[in-house]
Amino acid sequence: ATHDGSLRNEGIEFISQPLDLDMLVTQFKKLHVHLEYYDKDVAFSPRTSTHVHINCRTLDESTVRQLVLLYALYEEFFFAMVNKDRRTNIHCVPLTETFLPQLYQSSIQRMTSNWHKYTALNVLPLAKLGSIEFRHLQGTDDVVLFTEWVSTLNNLWHLSQRVNLTAEALANPDQLRAWWRELFKDSPRILALEPAFPNMIQNSLIDVKFAFI
Repeated sequence: ATHDGSLRNEGIEFISQPLDLDMLVTQFKKLHVHLEYYDKDVAFSPRTSTHVHINCRTLDESTVRQLVLLYALYEEFFFAMVNKDRRTNIHCVPLTETFLPQLYQSSIQRMTSNWHKYTALNVLPLAKLGSIEFRHLQGTDDVVLFTEWVSTLNNLWHLSQRVNLTAEALANPDQLRAWWRELFKDSPRILALEPAFPNMIQNSLIDVKFAFI
């Protein structure tokens, strides 16, 4: 537990050491079992959030860039996993609503030099921690939701190492759906959105395609 100077009227941030998926879920449960709330509605207000970092130190630069582009491609579905008000929160702005898609053609070094901290996906920690931060998830003690979220991020980490993101692949609707199913396989409620797939991916697909021109 450490003081968080970014919050008005003081605030506390709970930071874990690096943990694998199963241990992270275990420690999440333990944290919330032992917390005593003065007012739970205040504790989980819109000012509260859950940030998760993915360790990228074992990945080469091209794989990290591919991870960022895969996330960007399916960004709307990541936001569909969290509270609706997170999409308009100024501390986790969607990439599609920033200038950052202009950097999709760039190297990871240029991305980290020009990125903004308060985007939903934040690559700035790569420079100091070797990690990418995901700022979407609201403050919560819901173990099922948290497990679903970190499992999906884990799927993204693995998928980025297996796929070959190319202009040809992005032009293949069946390939795009196959990657999507693999990425969100631990979230039945997201898989239920498949009829809306073409509309939800439309804008981000254009942005990512420009990265290969």
